[in-house]
Amino acid sequence: MNTAICRRTTKVQFWDGYARWYRLWAEHNTYHDPIIGLLKEVVEPGWKVLDIGAGNGALSLPLAAMGCEVTALEPSCAMRSLLFEEAFRKDIDNVEVDDRRWEDVPLFEFMNYNLVIACNTLHLTGMGFAGALEKIFAADPACVLIATEHVPGEVVRFAYPSHTVARAKTCETDSSFGYHSLQEVLEHHRYKKGRDLGRDEEFAIIDRITVENGHLWIKESARVGMYWLHRRLQPCDYSMQ
Repeated sequence: MNTAICRRTTKVQFWDGYARWYRLWAEHNTYHDPIIGLLKEVVEPGWKVLDIGAGNGALSLPLAAMGCEVTALEPSCAMRSLLFEEAFRKDIDNVEVDDRRWEDVPLFEFMNYNLVIACNTLHLTGMGFAGALEKIFAADPACVLIATEHVPGEVVRFAYPSHTVARAKTCETDSSFGYHSLQEVLEHHRYKKGRDLGRDEEFAIIDRITVENGHLWIKESARVGMYWLHRRLQPCDYSMQ
């Protein structure tokens, strides 16, 4: 994404309009499967979990199905609607949905959870990636899972004063879009850019399309880092890292 698009994605209003495209994307790829696989390896039933920027519930709902007590923090009304639809379809009714932004919630409400997760969301907060991560640590969860694609200028370090990385894994995962018409393809890209497309831009997009199983595909993959952090038994300061 270019800088202008990145700025737009930090606004709740962008996601209210983008939810229809997010649904289309989520229905046609297996992006979250590696992250869900990691969660199934380490999470235990009964854990209290906070999902920051839960979107359509791609991680919240599997955790709830595992028997966790999940709070899904999602400020976009349209994205929450996707979550409710998915929860109804999967007959999952034990997720608490909170419509606030991470930067707006009082810290005391989410202290000492077993797990806080954030998948490609911390850089979208008004606090920025570093500020949002610092607030997570301040809430003192036992475990933290950060799943993120590369965010320019931001890194996940392997040790912090209160938490340290116990597992780190990078995987290539499917991020393809499957469309039902050329009009849908171009409409999606117009929304992402927030303007009409030039003729050359349209041709460049059309050149990327493949036809398969009755869909128009733009095949993509993403490299996602998954960082599982544990609370330290004793805090240490940055100078000791």
